[in-house]
Amino acid sequence: MTAAYDRRPRLIAFMHSSNEMYGADKIVLEVLRALPESDRKRTEVWLPDDLPVGQNRLSFELDSIGVIHDTQPLAVLRRRYLSVSKIAPLISRLWKTFLRLRTKRPDVVYCTTSAMVLCLALARFAGVKHVVLHMQEIWSPREAAVLGLFGRAAHRIFCISGAALDSLPAHLQSRAELLLNAHSEPGSDLVPIRSDDSHLRFVVASRWNSWKGHRSLLDAWNSETCPGELVILGGPPAMGTGVDVPGLIAQVRHGAFVSVVGEVDDITPHIDAADFLILPSEKPEPFGLVLLEAFARGRAVVASDAGGVLDVVTDGFDGRLYPIGRATDLAATLISLDRSMAAQMGKNARISYEQKFSIEAYRTHFRELWTQMTNEDKRG
Repeated sequence: MTAAYDRRPRLIAFMHSSNEMYGADKIVLEVLRALPESDRKRTEVWLPDDLPVGQNRLSFELDSIGVIHDTQPLAVLRRRYLSVSKIAPLISRLWKTFLRLRTKRPDVVYCTTSAMVLCLALARFAGVKHVVLHMQEIWSPREAAVLGLFGRAAHRIFCISGAALDSLPAHLQSRAELLLNAHSEPGSDLVPIRSDDSHLRFVVASRWNSWKGHRSLLDAWNSETCPGELVILGGPPAMGTGVDVPGLIAQVRHGAFVSVVGEVDDITPHIDAADFLILPSEKPEPFGLVLLEAFARGRAVVASDAGGVLDVVTDGFDGRLYPIGRATDLAATLISLDRSMAAQMGKNARISYEQKFSIEAYRTHFRELWTQMTNEDKRG
């Protein structure tokens, strides 16, 4: 009797652009958890060797779920490599990545961010059967024109928001699927909103990139009326332009009401201690995973009204939206909030999480897409 043909991939290679634990890294972890267990055992995660590693690492979480990983000179598309002096090192990385693909011969290459688009083409040249891009960014028209050339090498593109999908060139949208982010619920019981008459408490949790809006946010604490207490999590980015958050705080009128905690292993206690979470980004967020972390804990959010945020927040129901880049509107929104709003919108935020962003629904959807992909023939 002839044995049944095993369609399961022999080796699955996830190629990721960092070893941190911010939004994109957390989604990689959720995708790995969503894989059928038999496929997760066949998976390796390849991490880059060209970034400093902080205290919170994706590799630690990979160890906890038993996924093999190692550090490689991957061909990650970073701005610092786009200069004449850096072309030779980038070419070397391209060659080393290609040789590794030819040696390991994975059946699936899963590129987890747009920074890995060069590896899409390398995987196709290496004869990989299934090449996937997990689109966790919004491409500008210029980026779409360039990155779209490499995106042609992807058989499937999973987009984390409608804004991410819409930013793809038209010729790539036919192979794209919408896969909205989700968040695993922390095991601890929900902490209710405080009912006392103290100042409102806000928390912001992100890297201190220049476009994340810390400057606009702190302008609200420079207004005549203090919005309340603010806790700032996160830290300077490993690459790119950062903001001197402590320096900004020293210059604002109500700086005594602002505290910097920095990077933490778990933001849940800080969300629980707050009345609202703020996402003050000054360019469209591809999604904003931290919004779901707040929703899961029954906390409403204040966020700029663009990008993937619009797939998550319903203004006036589970949060408040303000025009992106408008610091005065952000300040006015914060000052207009009160405890009763925090309580009601916080309850609604929890409802939104349960109905639209549960991890169970996410895993079911992902496995449907995964099974469909791994059971079909390679596309041209």
